[in-house]
Amino acid sequence: MNALYHYCSTSAFHAIVESHAIWLSALSLSNDIMEGKVVADTIASLAKRASIDDRSVHEIQKALGFLEELVEGLGFCLSEDGDLLSQWRGYAVDATGVAIGFSTEYLNKLSDSSKNQTLPGFSLARVEYDIPSQESHIKPTFDEIYKICQSGALQGLRPDSILGKGKTEEELMREALSFKQGINSMFARVLALLPELFRLKSLAFKEEREWRLISYFIKYGADYCEYRAIKDRIIPYRKFELTQACGNPIVEVILGPKHTTPMKLVEKFLEQNQYRGVIVRRSKASYR
Repeated sequence: MNALYHYCSTSAFHAIVESHAIWLSALSLSNDIMEGKVVADTIASLAKRASIDDRSVHEIQKALGFLEELVEGLGFCLSEDGDLLSQWRGYAVDATGVAIGFSTEYLNKLSDSSKNQTLPGFSLARVEYDIPSQESHIKPTFDEIYKICQSGALQGLRPDSILGKGKTEEELMREALSFKQGINSMFARVLALLPELFRLKSLAFKEEREWRLISYFIKYGADYCEYRAIKDRIIPYRKFELTQACGNPIVEVILGPKHTTPMKLVEKFLEQNQYRGVIVRRSKASYR
């Protein structure tokens, strides 16, 4: 797979080429209401099959809910398919935009380079849609959480303990400490699920064959981010330069079925902005 394609409006294409940069924006504001929540559903399904007690499941769900509230995924969405009609209609202003083919090798190099900077970087990840595949990503961490549940550490203080019936103060303190340690241990495992939080999506989106550049933004604290306004929203984003040090970022540009710019003009625009040798062609989709 030599290229991954970013579908966008003509104005977004113009901005990327002229600024030599891409913007990773808040994924929770995408068209998928389950964005960032599939991990919790997968854990719930695994917990049910493992017959984990309700109290422990409740504590796991609380920890996952806290993680979802704490972290925002910032993403730049790409597809393996550069000429898919549903993508043109959904993400390129009803097929009037373009699909920018980014070099996969370049994106991997840029990802590695971004992690060596002082500011937060990003990673390139393939989105998983099939339930067995999603579960295989979650299972190793779930197995660790399961062991904690089996120890009884997440069940909390029993009613007789809370009332102090038949318990010494030392025994009550020991049970309370065990519960606290269990919660802390479980939460540490839940944090390990962060890389999967924005990698899992509903099977309904499988046709998109999506990959993502993902950066994580901690909503509370001093984590760095920029902001822009769109309609009635303030949206967090991070800007990453398309440095030539990692090679040539763009290898192909596909013009949408309803895009009207002459190909020669697009080629000239790319060359003037130091993008040389880029293949420019028109979509083969019959749509008007």
